[in-house]
Amino acid sequence: MSSLEAIERFQLAHKNYLKADNEESRKSMAQALQTVKLLQTELSTPDPSADKIRLAFIQQVTTLEANIDHIHLDGLYPDLYRDSESNFRLLIDILDSFKITLLSKGESVPFVELSSSSNEWKDHGVVAFCRDVRNHLQPSKFNSLWDALQCFQKNKSQLTYTFEILSLTGNLGKH
Repeated sequence: MSSLEAIERFQLAHKNYLKADNEESRKSMAQALQTVKLLQTELSTPDPSADKIRLAFIQQVTTLEANIDHIHLDGLYPDLYRDSESNFRLLIDILDSFKITLLSKGESVPFVELSSSSNEWKDHGVVAFCRDVRNHLQPSKFNSLWDALQCFQKNKSQLTYTFEILSLTGNLGKH
C-alpha cells in the first residue's frame, strides 16, 4: 500500500468515525492511523530528490494560474465540467496532476489542459490557491518524501474546500 493510499484510507476512516462514532469505526480509524505512523518514519528519511516534487508543484500552479489568466483575456472562464456532468471535474483534474507528480517523485509534471467556457464562475479562489501554494513553497525545501506528501495533502484539502465553498455559495455558475 502506498503512503498516499494510507493517508487517504485514514481520512476516510476518520470521516466514517465522525459520522458513526461506534467501536467499529474507532478501530478502523486507529488501524489506519497506525499504518500512516509506520510509513511516516520510513518517508521521513532525508531524500535529496524530494525537492524535485516541490519545484514541480510550483511549476504546476504557476502554469495553471497563467493559463487561467490567458483564458480571461478572451472574456472566458476555465470549463468546470470538462465534458462530464460533475462540476468538480476541474478539481479532479488538478488533483490528479499533483498526484502524478508526487507518485513520480517529480519526474513527471503533468499540466491541467484547460478548456474555456462562457460559463461565468468565481475562479479567483483557484487563482488565490495557486498563489498561496507558490508563495508557501518558494522559500522552503522538501527534505523528505514525507514533506512532499504532507504538502500534497494540504493542497488537496485546501483546493477541495475552495470548490465546496464555491458550490455551496452558488458561485460555480450554471451548467
